[in-house]
Amino acid sequence: MESHSHFSNRQDFAPCNTLHFRPEGALVGDASFYCREGECHLFYLSKRNDDPPRLPRCELDHAVSTDLLHWELLPPALLPGQPGEPDDDGIGGVAIVRSEGKYQMFYAGTNPQVIYHASSDDLIKWEKDAPLRPIIVPDTRWYVPHDAPVEDPYLLTAWRDPFLFYDDVGEQYVMITTARLNHGPLWERGCVAWTVSKDLKNWEVRPPLYSPFIGAALEVTEIFKMERRYYLIFCHGETNTTRYRVAERLEGPYLCPEDDVLLPNYMYAPRTATMDGERYLIPWAADRIGGNDDYQPEWGGEGYAWGGALGTPQHIRTLPDGGIGLFYPNIVDRLAGEPLLGPSLLERVQSERGEWKGTSGRLSGASSQGLARGMLSADGKDFILSCEITMRRGGAAGLILRGSETGEAGYFLRLEPGNGVVSLWRYPRPWVISRPMAMKVTSEVDYNRPMALKVLLHRHILDVYLNDRLVISRAVHDYKEGLFGVFVEDAESEFTALKANELKE
Repeated sequence: MESHSHFSNRQDFAPCNTLHFRPEGALVGDASFYCREGECHLFYLSKRNDDPPRLPRCELDHAVSTDLLHWELLPPALLPGQPGEPDDDGIGGVAIVRSEGKYQMFYAGTNPQVIYHASSDDLIKWEKDAPLRPIIVPDTRWYVPHDAPVEDPYLLTAWRDPFLFYDDVGEQYVMITTARLNHGPLWERGCVAWTVSKDLKNWEVRPPLYSPFIGAALEVTEIFKMERRYYLIFCHGETNTTRYRVAERLEGPYLCPEDDVLLPNYMYAPRTATMDGERYLIPWAADRIGGNDDYQPEWGGEGYAWGGALGTPQHIRTLPDGGIGLFYPNIVDRLAGEPLLGPSLLERVQSERGEWKGTSGRLSGASSQGLARGMLSADGKDFILSCEITMRRGGAAGLILRGSETGEAGYFLRLEPGNGVVSLWRYPRPWVISRPMAMKVTSEVDYNRPMALKVLLHRHILDVYLNDRLVISRAVHDYKEGLFGVFVEDAESEFTALKANELKE
């Protein structure tokens, strides 16, 4: 990737990283985006050499992109304060706006959790207020005090993850933050606080904007408006999912849609970014302790770290029922390289079981007793794949990704119309604790209806789209490359329109 012209004369920026950006040797997460004039600035929490990777003392690092796919590292934006300074325990999320000819940053401290302020002329060099004092603190009429004497300040107090926007209707700036009520069941006090200002200097803390009593903290919150409705996005720590609510007015009420999960487990802490007039939701894919797919109950239940790699930019679109969904990001097609698969390969499937017939780019597979695999004479590591599957009857059918020569090992993408489920499994399946790596219940999985699949697999991030809508997003670690294949299990199915291209860096 070529350097941005207005950064090319800098001597302190690092070479670019690509899709699923991750600086070498860093634990990274909790992003904020500031987009302007065809470029997007990523500000993210970063900590190097942290073990164990939980609640690190973070600095605020900085990268820039013109396409959300390639990133250039810039110098760190903010460092934690020196010992004894108010923010010496690290940075806890930021929000940025431009006002009075400067860029204004509002950032959270971590202990105590309050909001501080810094400013910049160019988004590169930032100056904290001097002396540094809290700009906004929790109002104890509704929220737990930031200096409350508690065992775990990070969980039992909260005033972090600021998100800032301008409310045209109220002609005011609105900041929302992760907060905790000062009443109610201890592990259900998580809420979304909001604070308003006319001038970014004088702030009024309001009662909670949303307090559903569903968890200890609603993290990394964001509000945006699309087609006359307001959408509130938050992370639910107890389930490690990203969810959303809908309102007709900024003040709410914010109501739960029929399907409120936007991103599944461990695709966490997303923020939205706008590029070429389209909005994308970009999460962090959590690292796996030990770097494998195995279940590890001895560490945090699932063995996941705090930080990881930047996830795939997922295209946000509104739905007919007034909700929103995440869809295939066409911008990724720019990375498509050499073809790996074409329809003609379906005619030359290799299988030891089942009945297979391939003609003119169409493959029919049937098995009346158990699993039958058909392996293709092509392999892939990083790729964009599309395929259309029509199930006539039976239990399951789907694709094998990064499979072994025999197909016994690999990632199996299963469609089960009888259960209305699309799921991802690692084969061979482990004994006793066998379960899908990810799954989605959807009415789009049905018999005798063509189901259009798209799969984006890059390094260790796998995204699956059914009829263009995201259904699975998951980190995979064990299999780095392998053969493509198809399978049927007590089922009859047809595979068509198979195509895959190498995914370029």
